[in-house]
Amino acid sequence: MSVVKIKLLIVDDHPLFRRGVRFFLETVPDMEIAGEADSGSAALSLLEQKKVDLVLLDLQMPGLDGIETTRQINAVRPGIKILILTSFGDWEKVYGALKAGASGYILKDAEPEQLLAAIRAVAAGGSYLCPQVAADLLQHVENEGRAGVGEVHEPLSTRETEVLALITRGLSNREIAESLFLSEKTVKTHVANILQKLNVKSRTQAALYAMRKNLINGGR
Repeated sequence: MSVVKIKLLIVDDHPLFRRGVRFFLETVPDMEIAGEADSGSAALSLLEQKKVDLVLLDLQMPGLDGIETTRQINAVRPGIKILILTSFGDWEKVYGALKAGASGYILKDAEPEQLLAAIRAVAAGGSYLCPQVAADLLQHVENEGRAGVGEVHEPLSTRETEVLALITRGLSNREIAESLFLSEKTVKTHVANILQKLNVKSRTQAALYAMRKNLINGGR
């Protein structure tokens, strides 16, 4: 039985780091390197030519930075997943990248197994925040939630709230379906309704919104 491979584009302006990541990922059976780029603009050009499932994207690059590159990729190729791989771990940059449409965020000093877990989670439609930055980000959004920032555009149903809670844990549609004993098609419908009601563009933004506005766990 053939292995379904995740096609990756590595975007970083440091050749040595880029090639090191490529060398490692090429040893993994379910990973395939579709290309490399040293800037955001080069990445956008490559995405016009190549089939890519997921972009590994640095934040600090000449020209277009990672956040603006994320915005532009989502505008022209919204089906492509974006995982930020960077040395910057402060919550402002994390939050900016996730608001722009990235599905995950991992630091360059993470263990190789963490990187593989992040790639697979994001490629499957879930999300990933490395433990090193998740605590700071959650503290920030929880503080905003306690301050009562904003309102839900339309109340979520009980089932939608259950789905949203699992989205915040990074589960993919398939994993949510298995957890709630639903069909994957039904979960997709719930996710679409959640995004519309919360007026957000991605499941990662929905998770951040839920934490910031304190929508999960009874509003505590």
